[in-house]
Amino acid sequence: MKSAVIIIGLFIFLGGCSDTAAPKIQDKNLEEASMNFDMNNVKTFLQRISPLIESGFSKKEISQVQEEIGKMEPDDGYEVGKFDIVYRDKKTKLIINAFDSPEAPDIYIFTNPNLANQIQEEMVKFADELEAGN
Repeated sequence: MKSAVIIIGLFIFLGGCSDTAAPKIQDKNLEEASMNFDMNNVKTFLQRISPLIESGFSKKEISQVQEEIGKMEPDDGYEVGKFDIVYRDKKTKLIINAFDSPEAPDIYIFTNPNLANQIQEEMVKFADELEAGN
C-alpha cells in the first residue's frame, strides 16, 4: 500500500513538472481550437478564418500574430495576440497562443465557443486540403 502511494505521488509530481503542457486560458466562456502548422501556412490559415469575424481581426492583426510567432525560440510558448472582436453582433475575445517552435508552431485559438467550433472545422478542412495537395 505504501509503495502504491509513492508511485501515485511520483506520477503526480512528474505530471506537474512537465513543461510541454498546452496553454490554457482561465476564462470559462472561451473554447479552444488548435492545430500544428508549418510557419508558411499560418498567415494563409488566419486569412481564411478572418471572414468569420465581423471586426477586430484583419490584415493588421494577422501580421502582428505572424511577427510574434517569428520571435519565438524553440520550445517557447506564449500569447501572440489578444484581440477584442465582434462575432455574430457580440463582442468577445480572440486569444492566440503559439507553442513549440517558430518553424512549426502549435497554434491555440481561444474564443467564443461557436466561433471556436467553426475555426476547428476550418482547421480540419485546411489540413485535409494540404494533405491532398501533397
